[in-house]
Amino acid sequence: MASEQRLAVLAYLAYGSDASAADLADALGLSLPAAGMHLLRLTRSGLVHRTFDHREDRYFHSISAKGLARLRFLKKGSG
Repeated sequence: MASEQRLAVLAYLAYGSDASAADLADALGLSLPAAGMHLLRLTRSGLVHRTFDHREDRYFHSISAKGLARLRFLKKGSG
């Protein structure tokens, strides 16, 4: 994972609850576009799952158990 900010987003989601891009931007001191970009890349990689909340009219992101399991498997195989 190349970006320290992306790692911070992943850590925030791992130790917190579901979060929107705006939540992450506020909590981590990122711009909203930067938070959205990191979430998009983490979602595409399979490490983060997103769910649309119709009441709040926005996406919430959480850690993907499958993605983290795959990451652990890759790490174990490389060492």
